[in-house]
Amino acid sequence: MIMQRSTFTGSPIALQGHDRFADRMRRITDGLLDEGALLTANLRISGGRAPWFALRVWTGREKTVEKSLDAMGVRSLVPMRKGPDLRRRHRVVPGQMMPVIHGYVLVQMVAQAEYLAGLLGVEHVIDVLGGCDRPMRLSDKEVSRFSGLARSGDYDWERPVALQVRAGEAVLITAGPFCDRKATVVTPSKKGRGDVVVSIDFMGGEVPVIVPLALLKKL
Repeated sequence: MIMQRSTFTGSPIALQGHDRFADRMRRITDGLLDEGALLTANLRISGGRAPWFALRVWTGREKTVEKSLDAMGVRSLVPMRKGPDLRRRHRVVPGQMMPVIHGYVLVQMVAQAEYLAGLLGVEHVIDVLGGCDRPMRLSDKEVSRFSGLARSGDYDWERPVALQVRAGEAVLITAGPFCDRKATVVTPSKKGRGDVVVSIDFMGGEVPVIVPLALLKKL
């Protein structure tokens, strides 16, 4: 019979400090983001254009993530639109501002995997759309177009849209992080306004996304 030893030799490491593992990882993350933000800023100053990427975040935390990134010097953006009006006791309460696409934050960063991986350490961030090694890119021009359409009210909930969609129909997403991607309608809409749920075939899986009806085009 072979006897197994249950003792180990050697000295424990990283026990001299009083900080936790999470604190050490936070410092590493902050260092990567500081470096990435500085390189991105230098690229803009020299006339270059760093690409944009989309972060998937917890729904309802989009503006919180944007503020956190802004505090770190990382350029980010959450295009907003006016939400649905509320009708109470014969009185219309104007809708509050909400993200055009729930659960996503746009961020501009030098396209290096280690810097993008640093974004995953920001609270409420789930992942980088497409992954850190091969992220889905957006051009500066597309981001400007998307945010401009949002500011002009094109995606406001109450804005009439000459489009009706049925469940199972194929549509095209016309702007934003999923621009020019085909999708399948999950929830039908005959109202001519508001949001619908679509399913996007992405990286071998189906990604459900809530989008304004105005963001879609029938195929």
